[in-house]
Amino acid sequence: MKKLFLAVLAFAAFGAMSSCSSSKSAQVANPSGMVEEVVPLSGAAYHSNAEYYRAVQNGVSSDRSMAQKKAMQNCRQELASNLQADLELVIENYSKSQNTQFGEDLKTHYQELSYAVVNQRLVDVQVVEEKCFKEESGNYRFYVCLQLPKQAIQDAMMSSLENDEKLNLEFDLAMFKKVFEEQMANFQK
Repeated sequence: MKKLFLAVLAFAAFGAMSSCSSSKSAQVANPSGMVEEVVPLSGAAYHSNAEYYRAVQNGVSSDRSMAQKKAMQNCRQELASNLQADLELVIENYSKSQNTQFGEDLKTHYQELSYAVVNQRLVDVQVVEEKCFKEESGNYRFYVCLQLPKQAIQDAMMSSLENDEKLNLEFDLAMFKKVFEEQMANFQK
């Protein structure tokens, strides 16, 4: 039994030494047979934070420029969706902090205003990074990370509220700004 144990131990040590000297890079597989893949643009530098909204998307096409266009379009759609969700949460939190429930007419008007702000600001997106890969199939896979400063959204929203007569009568702009800033700070946590 002791000899068998020593033989297994020696075999394992030999296997470990020979795998270290291999010139091929090995894929790490877990016991279930799955292999982890590295996803481009997936680190913390590509995630939204208190200062920027960020989105990462990809597009695939047999034409490189079409893959890039698809990735950009997908990324802009994700940014718009995230912005809209946050702006709706801000107005909901503002409504609660004022102990008033806005009527459907006022909410609809606010949503239209926020859609206009989002569409206007999406023109100002900045490219953080782009990567293009050619797949074995011959298709191009294009990855892109876009960002938009949160301060630009806040400034545009405040300006729109100040200039909108209907909402200006109903809104306490200082309180709205406070709620907006709190929501943006919560996003960082």
